[in-house]
This record gives sequence, structure tokens and C-alpha cells, in this order.
Amino acid sequence: MSEPNLLTERRDRIFTITFNREEKMNAMTRSFLGDLKAALDAVKFDDTVSVVVLKATGKAFTTGYDLDGSDWILSQNPIDVGGRLNLDRDREDIKALLEYWWAMWKFPKPIIAQVQGLCLSGGGELIAMCDLVVAAETAKFGHPAGRDLGIPPTVFLWPMLIGMKKTREFLYTARLFSATEAERLGLVNRVVPAHELEATVDALAADVARTPANNLAILKQATSRFYENMGLFASGDQAAELDAVFHQSETFVQFFAKAAEDGLQAALHERRRRFG
Repeated sequence: MSEPNLLTERRDRIFTITFNREEKMNAMTRSFLGDLKAALDAVKFDDTVSVVVLKATGKAFTTGYDLDGSDWILSQNPIDVGGRLNLDRDREDIKALLEYWWAMWKFPKPIIAQVQGLCLSGGGELIAMCDLVVAAETAKFGHPAGRDLGIPPTVFLWPMLIGMKKTREFLYTARLFSATEAERLGLVNRVVPAHELEATVDALAADVARTPANNLAILKQATSRFYENMGLFASGDQAAELDAVFHQSETFVQFFAKAAEDGLQAALHERRRRFG
């Protein structure tokens, strides 16, 4: 039997979800996201759980959406069709993915991300839906797919969280940035040495859990409303439309045509040669 996508643990009002795809750098597949939703749903209205912690095994928190295999995140696998997606179907798929992230945004309990390594592309969407992020000094963030494969429908909330100039820099150049820079920009709450990460998150989660769960839900909703009233959901809908258009670009088609013909690693090698 294959290893489960996730491992879960309950302790002292804290529910921990551990990503368990170490051999795949915890890349997110359709079944992975399904399992994550099921784990969150299981404690959504559980009065014995006040805080959820997300962490991961291995060197990467997650490298984003899995580009390999049959467990594709959306209904059309671009490798199977040489990168040429049906635009209308792709648009609906991306909107459904966006609704997945908004459901996580609305989750009533605080979610803390414990980021020990790479957190790339779709991983940025994941931590944007978390209330707090604690990162090891070894963590790195960014969207390397920005040059050629698409934009995340949530745009990681970057325009609201870090402003237009930095958002454009990271998207235009696909530059990875350190945990220290992420903290300075407000994407990360704390940065600690790797050997202190677990203890720091444990202490933070325990401190948050001291606040009554009903009060936490109100505090979370009150702060979320500021972003929602600024047009968060409408902006996401428009970004989803643009992502579908991006998927019609020659760079997207060429990447997956290469993957279909020569394999994913060959396509990634060609991409590195082109963009560095």
C-alpha cells in the first residue's frame, strides 16, 4: 500500500496535519487537496480543537501543484493533450480550485503553517490561507512558474499583503526569496533557526489555543472582512479568468508538449535552460 498523503495528530486542543509526500517534495495533487479538505472538515466544528497546525516531512513544505502523474489537480492533464487545453473547461476548473482556497480562507479556526523548506507556487496559495506562518531560516518562497506556466488564482494575496511593486517583481522575475525577506514583507510572522522551528510553533499554537474557540472565530472573521470588503473574492474571480488565458500561451503549450514527448524532467531541464 502507498503511504498516505497526510498524517494527523490531536493534542491539547491542537490538531496537526503533516504533509507526507516527502519523495514528491509534498507537491499537491487532486487527492492531496481532497485529503486536506477532509482533515479540516473533520475538526471544523469540533469544540475540542482550537488551532490547526500544518507542517511537512522532508526538505520541502510543498513545491506547489504536482506536474507529474495521473493525479492532476484539474480535470484536464496538459501532458495528455500536449498543453492544448479547452479554454472553457479550464476556466471552470480554475474557478473550482479558487473556491477550494476560499473555503479554507473561511475555515473558522486559526491555521498555523510551519514552513521548514521550499514553499513554491501553489504552496504560496496554501500559506496565504493560513492565519499565521512560522518559517525556518532555511525556508524559501516564490512562484517559479510565473514566467511560463500561469498565475495562481488567489495571486497568493500578494497585492494586498505586500503591495503592487513587490508583487510584480516576484511575478515578473520568478525570483525566490528568503524567509527573512518574507518576514520583512509581512508574509511570515516569525523566522527561527531550523532546530527551533518545532518548539516555536508548539508554543505559539498553545498560546493561541488559550483563547476561547468562539472568540478566535470572531477575531478571525473580523480581520478577514477587511480583505473581503476590499474586493478579495471579486479579484480572485478575475485572476482565475486570466490564469485560463495564460494557459493558452505558447510557453505553457510548449512546456507540456515537451513533457508529453520527452518526459517531465526534459521539460523542466529546458525550462531551466531558458529562464535559469
